[in-house]
Amino acid sequence: MKDYTIEEFSDLVCEKIEQLKYEVTLTNPTVEDNYSELIELHTPLKSVNKTENAFPIMSTFQISITCWNKEQRKAMQMTSKVEEKLQELNFIRTNTSPSIYDPILQKYGITITFEVHYNTIMNCFKYIK
Repeated sequence: MKDYTIEEFSDLVCEKIEQLKYEVTLTNPTVEDNYSELIELHTPLKSVNKTENAFPIMSTFQISITCWNKEQRKAMQMTSKVEEKLQELNFIRTNTSPSIYDPILQKYGITITFEVHYNTIMNCFKYIK
């Protein structure tokens, strides 16, 4: 049985998104980030739903991801690609924020939020019903 920490969960999501060949950052982007396509991973949240002998056996993870691009339409396309990739792990998109334009970065950002249940006994991510 394995229980994911927030750091391990963040690393797992980062590895999955890196397969899309976008630049991924864990911090707020700055003007030094010259990438036209950039994905910002926010700190995940974890809540333990069920324990057995003080060991978590069912947890819920939530993570928000911001897709940055110089073009709004391409930022929208990035969110769809991220969603498709995370669906491979049974993640479900629970929220999408309106796009924002950052005049300092000169990029559009769209934040999307995902949730997933993790079953420690089965070592698997489960759909949220």
